[in-house]
Amino acid sequence: MIAFILMMLVLTLFSNTILEYSLPRVSAERPSFGGLTYKVNGSGTVETAEEVKVMSEYGSWPVEEVEVKVDDKVKKGQVLVRFDTSDTEEQIETEQLNYKKQGIALEKLQTSYKEAKLIFDDKLAAGIRRDMESAQLDLDAQKRKIDRLREEISEYSVLTSSEEGTVTEVLAAVGATVAPGTAVVSLKKAATSLEFKADVTNEQAKYLKVGDSINIKFPSLNDAKIEVKIKSIDTKKPDKQGDGQNSPGGGQQENTNGKEIVAVIKDKRLQGGEAGDFEWSKKAESEEDAKILVPNSAIRESNEDGKFVYVVSEKEGSLGKEYYIRKVKLTIESSDAEFTEVKEGVSPADFVVTSSNKPVEAGKRVLVSNEEDNGSE
Repeated sequence: MIAFILMMLVLTLFSNTILEYSLPRVSAERPSFGGLTYKVNGSGTVETAEEVKVMSEYGSWPVEEVEVKVDDKVKKGQVLVRFDTSDTEEQIETEQLNYKKQGIALEKLQTSYKEAKLIFDDKLAAGIRRDMESAQLDLDAQKRKIDRLREEISEYSVLTSSEEGTVTEVLAAVGATVAPGTAVVSLKKAATSLEFKADVTNEQAKYLKVGDSINIKFPSLNDAKIEVKIKSIDTKKPDKQGDGQNSPGGGQQENTNGKEIVAVIKDKRLQGGEAGDFEWSKKAESEEDAKILVPNSAIRESNEDGKFVYVVSEKEGSLGKEYYIRKVKLTIESSDAEFTEVKEGVSPADFVVTSSNKPVEAGKRVLVSNEEDNGSE
């Protein structure tokens, strides 16, 4: 009888040892209380904050020469566009001839007036005098007309930059007439107030809001970090892609995916054009915001059960503690890069499976790698 009992014990131990080698080995940990940490990273570029449009003030001449192109740096007063004033110059020559003719006519009237006075013909002299006054008014008007045409050429024959900056767009074309009040050149104004612009995805934009602080690291400034506040979060301007071959109607297809964040940045070391990497993070600020957090590695999903976790249950076996798996469905709220907020399903007392060396199933026995941390249920 003793030999039989000893043999059964040996066989039981042997079978359990073999079974343990075949069981999945899992790692598990307890959910924690806390808040999610949201992080948004990306890169962007420093740009001048103000755009200036140089307008045409005179619209009678065609463009003769455009002296700048996109990305050119210009100074205040620098010539941007020259206009062809040949028609106006010819008009001035014609008006000068008319002025001379009117001057000669006035001289004739003056001579006739003197002759009428010599013969004491007061009636004739009075009539000539009125004609002289009228001729003088016409001559003065003709002179003002010539002066005005000359002033127009002097003032408007060239269009100069009103600000120091960088050319972003040239709207004038040689030979074309630019209507008054129409933009000819667009400039990015050089200023101490700059803007940092960066693209983010729609998912990232959900976490950001105007007024949030972001830290920007600039490699060109020896990785110096500058903290700024978000000024605006707007839909990214559509980019024209391709030449129409990819769009069903043959037109250009627009890409409107994502948002653009803009932050005002003031630093004398920046000139515009510098690239920088930004970082933003946020986590629960008080105990009231604390939620049950489960590691993302523990979250599983199926079509039937939705989101769920495997929880380790402990039972007393013939040779000590044995661990089994049970499936628990979850109601979750949101996630960050490491944790998921759980509204219903598990508590901090549960022990959830985060990894395993083999597939696990509900109701099946497992071995727990970090068994010393597990509590009884």
